Amino acid sequence: MNRLKTFSYFYLFLVLLLAQNFANEPVSYKGRFRPTDTYAKQWLYEIYHKDTLKNEHLQAFQAQTPSALDFVWQLHFFGHKKWEQAPLFWIRQAELKKLLGLNPQQNHFSYQTLHDKIYNDQEINLALMRKLLTTVYGQNLKAPGNRSGKTTLELAPLAPGVWVSHRNHQLTIIESPNSPPWQYLKPGMVIATDIPTANKSLLDEAQSLLSTLSQFAALEGGDLTQESAMQNAYIDLLAKQLAPKEIALNLDQQFPLRSRLQQAGQLLKVLPSRNSPGEWYSLHALHSQIFDPETKQLKLSNNFTAYPDELFYKIRNTYFAWEEAVINGQTEGNQAQEMTRLLYEGYSHIAGKPYKEAAGKQLIYPTAGQLRAESFYTSYPLIIMCIALYAAALLCLLIGWTLEKGLLAATGVIILLCAFAFHTGLLGLRIFILGRAPVSNMFETILYVPWVAVLAGLALRLKYKNPVILIASALASLALLVLLYITHLDNALENVQAVLDSQYWLIIHVLMVVGSYGVFLLCGILGHIYLIGRGIQRKETPGLEFIAKFILQTMYIGVILLVPGTILGGVWAAESWGRFWDWDPKESWAFISICVYLIWIHAYRFHKIGHVGLAIGAVSGFLTISFTWYGVNYILGTGLHSYGFGNGGEGWYYSYLVAEILFLVGVSWRILKQMTPSNT
Repeated sequence: MNRLKTFSYFYLFLVLLLAQNFANEPVSYKGRFRPTDTYAKQWLYEIYHKDTLKNEHLQAFQAQTPSALDFVWQLHFFGHKKWEQAPLFWIRQAELKKLLGLNPQQNHFSYQTLHDKIYNDQEINLALMRKLLTTVYGQNLKAPGNRSGKTTLELAPLAPGVWVSHRNHQLTIIESPNSPPWQYLKPGMVIATDIPTANKSLLDEAQSLLSTLSQFAALEGGDLTQESAMQNAYIDLLAKQLAPKEIALNLDQQFPLRSRLQQAGQLLKVLPSRNSPGEWYSLHALHSQIFDPETKQLKLSNNFTAYPDELFYKIRNTYFAWEEAVINGQTEGNQAQEMTRLLYEGYSHIAGKPYKEAAGKQLIYPTAGQLRAESFYTSYPLIIMCIALYAAALLCLLIGWTLEKGLLAATGVIILLCAFAFHTGLLGLRIFILGRAPVSNMFETILYVPWVAVLAGLALRLKYKNPVILIASALASLALLVLLYITHLDNALENVQAVLDSQYWLIIHVLMVVGSYGVFLLCGILGHIYLIGRGIQRKETPGLEFIAKFILQTMYIGVILLVPGTILGGVWAAESWGRFWDWDPKESWAFISICVYLIWIHAYRFHKIGHVGLAIGAVSGFLTISFTWYGVNYILGTGLHSYGFGNGGEGWYYSYLVAEILFLVGVSWRILKQMTPSNT
């Protein structure tokens, strides 16, 4: 334990040492405070599906470098109009491209193209609206909140004020907003004669596209609508010759300072509020004005940040000089570096300090070390490096085992230990940055599960001196990490959702249940190795018998983790939702998984099956685990465990299911042909 702590501290020290030169002034984005460079990469990736601009797009973006941060700063200063023709928006779904009349071979499209298709082309607009309205209506009709079976529903997930009714086999518009993109929908319009099966992936991508288009159009640059409106109102009030106090009262009522600060810009919120803890404002807010009754003039607002007054005025003056230089196309000098320094200096006054407290919990600003660690984490291909280490370990272990090369096998063990240490460091970094266990979303669980598989393999290797367990654990980790890389799952570092916001239960319940997936994954890999070996060898060898022993041990360990983990989840559900068990899809499939493994274990212990049956149980059992893990969240997408829902990857999953079924059928048929009655 002391060695583990020493390694953890050394690894963290090394990371922080390497990260000293990374940008670390924070930006508020999606409820978290993250480094500026990390924020820019994430913002661009969510729209463009790349965290840097593609080289072939640089000219269209009028960019000198592919840097996400440079592009975000340009958007901040100039607004969106300059890039309306740039291919910024990424669309994955072929069906959505077809609906919008887009080139199916193309993935990136400009704002102007999409705006013309969705907002100006009535035929395309109505085709998209029909698809969205029928899908959301079908979901709302079957939702738990509609137990009375109402057929006239407001489709609030799409937009407030969209009312649809289903009567006489017709889905009809009752009411809709007049604002785009709903302007072509009219009361009484029949949009469908049936309610098709929901395409969740299409719905999610279409809604996300509409949202990002709207947000992009709202990027005004330095043209602050609220400030301009206030100046016009001020001129009108002066013309009416009102008393200064009346002018001040009118302006405060029509244009509250806090509202103007909030609407000053959505990009690069780097200024923490003094009076509203946790609320941050864009640098455009530095242009906000207030009315001075003494001079009867508008003047720049006083310090509204959590930083000292003197520092605030330095930040404002430096920003104004930098902004002027950028807009006029002049050389920026050192203003950008000076802004970074001043913002970091300001943040040092609040770093690591709580800004909100409720129900015995504190919300704390990240420390400078956490910001540097996050910037480091997002700046290197750490997953690829981990994959390379596991691949090298697997190669050495396989060759060393098959050719009986002891030195090569020993080298494989050393590389595997290095890969495991590196993998541990990845998880440790996420824990350090986020301050919680790394198991709150699909990306994190796919990162954690192979780590558990390797940990279980190393632990069993200490007891049983057989290299196969290390080969299986390296293969398990390599397979999942490669899957994580090629599927491009969202790897953003985010706060845990409210329903999971309990360090105690997150560690006790979620780590146990998800940890069992890692052990069952190892069990399944061993099952594959046994069945392949049994099919090739035509009989059970001592080596295969030893693998069967590993299968049984891992099955035991997995059940020991899954059963109490699931029961503790019921206790947490009783605490959070007021009931212990309700046959929620996630609960139901956890129960099914437990039953499947218990059936195979009992069948083996009571001599109803042999080692072949046990290996088949290991492979088929992981099919149920995979559906509990992925299928409930990404395919069913229903139930109270909505914090894990997502979309995408269905093709990969169905291919996996088909491949496993074909494997089991093929290998079972081959072994049955070979087996004599004495082997059954």
